[in-house]
Amino acid sequence: MAQSASSVSASTFRAKAAEMRAWRPENPPSNRDRLELYALHKQAVSGDAPSQVDKSDATPADKAKLNAWRSKRGLSQAESMNLYVAECDRQQRVYGFKPTQQTTTASAASSSTVSPGGTPTNTPAAEGQTSNVLRTPRGLAAIPLLCAAAAESRTAYLTRLKSTSVSNGWWAKQEPLCADPGTIFAAPENMIIHLASGAERISLSIDPEVVPLPLTVVQSFFWPLHNILLSIWILLIFICTLIGSIIITTKTILMGTKRTGISLNSLFLEEINPSAKAANALCASHQALSVRLVGLTLMPLVTICDVASGTVRTTGILSGAILFVIAGITTWWYWICVLPWLAFASTCFVVFVCGGCFALIELAGV
Repeated sequence: MAQSASSVSASTFRAKAAEMRAWRPENPPSNRDRLELYALHKQAVSGDAPSQVDKSDATPADKAKLNAWRSKRGLSQAESMNLYVAECDRQQRVYGFKPTQQTTTASAASSSTVSPGGTPTNTPAAEGQTSNVLRTPRGLAAIPLLCAAAAESRTAYLTRLKSTSVSNGWWAKQEPLCADPGTIFAAPENMIIHLASGAERISLSIDPEVVPLPLTVVQSFFWPLHNILLSIWILLIFICTLIGSIIITTKTILMGTKRTGISLNSLFLEEINPSAKAANALCASHQALSVRLVGLTLMPLVTICDVASGTVRTTGILSGAILFVIAGITTWWYWICVLPWLAFASTCFVVFVCGGCFALIELAGV
């Protein structure tokens, strides 16, 4: 639960900033999350961003930081400090700690001093860090968490809903992972989240006088829909990541690293190769059946990434990047047409067949 603005003192804020400088997460935070921390810290120590800045010599990373800072315009210092501390706590919960760091972070926070004007340029800390923010997609970083949610059994799902209020549903707290909320690019994710949160709201607010069935029967009906929508969200993250990687790789090939601020090597290391690794992990035996089926549909992505990486090792980074772009573009029909229709058909099957079966199972007390 977020702290109130009055509960965050300047010393707490400085200690948290020092702690985040020493934080080395187990999973790499997304570009968007890193910019969020930067913007809140900058707003707290410097106030509103200037409206006019000479950006002729600014790098893409500098422009992204300035835009993120401007998005916090109007927040008071107390509000900014409060939001910064709350966001730090959230990211540490989401991304975790490296095993050797859990005990060192607290000591770093207590022993370090922070200049009030010293806004972190690249939080969290990383060896050999530069002024550029990481480009690891936020969606890929969240895949393990979504897979764990999809593995929730029906019994665990029903138990969780017993202690969940209508206004505190799991889906109601989610937001798009591949695009900024409120933009048109977030529409596909918003559609999934709104559909799932609506179903969750219905399952939590059924009036026994209107529906003469036990609440657990209705919730069992919605449990398969909950799982399939999680799996479709995972699939959508991979599709969005692939499209984004193709666009960024194409721009870098045509315009050069100096213009885009992104090297082809970093794209392979932080987007393309992690995508293949994450897609392969979906087929592991411990994953839920729906997640494993998603992994099977993503085997073409794994093949494209692996072949492109092999080309990089044999003939060079430019050849591998060009092959990746060509392979991604020529298979557009699979990502844009085939997979969405498969997702739609799966949802219909789950709603009209699986949901009813599990509701009957619960009604029979099996």
